[in-house]
Amino acid sequence: MWLLKNLRAYAPKDLGKIDLLIGSGRILSIGQTIDPFFLPDERVETVASASWDAAGEVIVVPGFFDGHVHLIGGGGEGGFGTRTPEGTSEMFFDTGTTSVLGVLGTDGVTRDLKSLYGKAMQLRTQGLNAFMLTGNYRYPPKTITGDVVQDIVLIREVLGFGELAVADHRGSGLTAQELKRLGLDCRVAGLTSGKAGKLVLHMGDGSEGLSPLFEATDDRTLPASQLLPTHISRNERVLAEGMRWIEERGGSIDFTAGKETASLLKPLSEQKHWFNVMVSSDGLGSFPVFNEERECIRVDVAPVTGLLEVFKQLVSGKSVQISHALLPFTLNPARFFGLETDGVGTIRKGGRADLLFFDERLDLLATMSEGVFRYRKP
Repeated sequence: MWLLKNLRAYAPKDLGKIDLLIGSGRILSIGQTIDPFFLPDERVETVASASWDAAGEVIVVPGFFDGHVHLIGGGGEGGFGTRTPEGTSEMFFDTGTTSVLGVLGTDGVTRDLKSLYGKAMQLRTQGLNAFMLTGNYRYPPKTITGDVVQDIVLIREVLGFGELAVADHRGSGLTAQELKRLGLDCRVAGLTSGKAGKLVLHMGDGSEGLSPLFEATDDRTLPASQLLPTHISRNERVLAEGMRWIEERGGSIDFTAGKETASLLKPLSEQKHWFNVMVSSDGLGSFPVFNEERECIRVDVAPVTGLLEVFKQLVSGKSVQISHALLPFTLNPARFFGLETDGVGTIRKGGRADLLFFDERLDLLATMSEGVFRYRKP
């Protein structure tokens, strides 16, 4: 058990200065002052903020939730030599990520869903809160059990389907009716299993853009809240359609962390739709570069560090308040994928003890997952 004292907490809401009592992987108590006198000495280790050797006060926030990661690697668009590597729990903990959602991408042949499931389970044994989506870019859907609904209902770690390619030359030319049918399957599976049952859509740069999403939800049979278009900042046209998706349908959008992401997010943070915005890394996926003939000429590997980097850029110069800036990296994706009730993306009594500790410069001091310090700054 840990008693962590005199921390400046954002849950993401600003909680002010608090103490945290942590045990059995959960937050047992939150208070302005928790007196160690009433706790068993042999079981509780007390850590005061002054002992962190940090500049000024120590800040604690929820661990980041990365909702789009290629846990077993991705790539392959340029041949077998362009396959990207698998992930490790350490690379996520070292950059402040405590929950991940694994996906397949272009290659659903030499990388399959059973391997993705095995990887997610391996990471869970190492303290990373790992989940996955069934399916990949292609339609008809690839599954583990032979059926999308069964995958979501019967396999605890499967939260939905994706990433399914839309408006992309690596996709299957998906029609709006096929998209609607698959989205309804995910919805029924979610209702049956008590999960979110979401359908995550890889948005390419094809001219149809988000039009299949609008057409699939035109009659409101399929709620727009069931779909999540990702890579929404691919270009100005896709981003503009993404904003229309929020404003006209009440849907959500997902940004892929990159150099320009913070500058795109800052204007959105001032709008009422901030709860509909998420950021993910696309970590360990490939960033293929194609020529005009759609030939792959180079493949870069997406880093898993993007969430931490974009968050720090958002709050630099106090342009966005910490409590507000945290939402796309914590509570928003946790709520969208139905994990908020377990305490993912928030700091609350009884919730998971997945926490990040920063100094006043927002340098990461430590990452805690399931009540265990997984990373400490050297």
